[in-house]
Amino acid sequence: MSSRIQDALPPASVASSAPAHVGLGIASGWDWDELSGPYRTRLVAAGVACFGLRPEECEDALQGVFVKILLQAPRVRDPKAYLKTAFLNQCRELIDARQRARPQEAALDEATARGHDPRGRVEQVIAVNGAYRRIGTRCREAIRSYCVENETLEETARRCGFSSKTIWKRLQECFKRMRTCLEA
Repeated sequence: MSSRIQDALPPASVASSAPAHVGLGIASGWDWDELSGPYRTRLVAAGVACFGLRPEECEDALQGVFVKILLQAPRVRDPKAYLKTAFLNQCRELIDARQRARPQEAALDEATARGHDPRGRVEQVIAVNGAYRRIGTRCREAIRSYCVENETLEETARRCGFSSKTIWKRLQECFKRMRTCLEA
C-alpha cells in the first residue's frame, strides 16, 4: 500500500469496525503509485503539449486528481479511465482559471503600453491616502466636500460653517499641507 494513502487513513484505533481502507479505493485493489506510475510521464507530457501547462502545473493537477480519487473511490469502477478523465478535467480547470485572470492582466499590460502605469497609480493613491490621513479633520472635511463630493464652494462653506472666502483659504492651506505630506 502506498505511503501517501496509508497516511491519509485514520489510525486503526480510531477506525470503526469496518476495515480502515474501505471507501478509499484500496479495497478495490488499486493504489495511487501503481495507478499513476506508468501514466504519470504521459499525463504530464499531454498536459504540456495539449494544454500548454508547465510541468509543475501538471504535477499540481495530478495531486488534485489524487484527492478526487480518494474522495470518489467508492464510486470509481475503472480507476485508469477515471485518472485520465479527472486529469484532463483538472487541466481544463487550470486553463479556465488562467483565462479568467488574463483579462485583468491584459488590461494592466494595455494601460502600460499606452503610457499609463496602473501599478504606479496604485502607489500614488496610497501616498495620497497617507497624506490625507495626516492632515487635520477640518481639512479632510473641506477636501472631501469640495473635491470628492464635487460640492460648490458655497455648499462646502455652508457644510463647514464658514464663509466662501474663508473656506477657499482653508482649502488652499489644506492642499499645501497635502503637498508637504506627499513631498516628505
